[in-house]
Amino acid sequence: MSPSLRLALWDYIVRRLKLPAQLKLILLVIANYIEPSGAQSRVTLGLLSRDSDLEPHALSPLLLSLEARNLVSKVMVYPEGRGSIIPLYSLSPSLLRAIQNPQK
Repeated sequence: MSPSLRLALWDYIVRRLKLPAQLKLILLVIANYIEPSGAQSRVTLGLLSRDSDLEPHALSPLLLSLEARNLVSKVMVYPEGRGSIIPLYSLSPSLLRAIQNPQK
């Protein structure tokens, strides 16, 4: 993602989305993990908790709210062997399209 697109994404999240501050914070944390090449970020609940300073149990309903608004996508990863299923979160394709194709 080019620096100008990243700046446009941050600006869109902060100024244009009418959301509570905690929801914007989560979106900004996920946005910070987008690769410079533009590759989709996949962020664990642990990283979100660490970078947002919110407990995982507090993040879960907030993430559900963002999923319901089609701003965040969740992918479930099944680790090889034993282990718990790991949810990974990314910005939704529709949110990224809104930045790349701005409506004037």
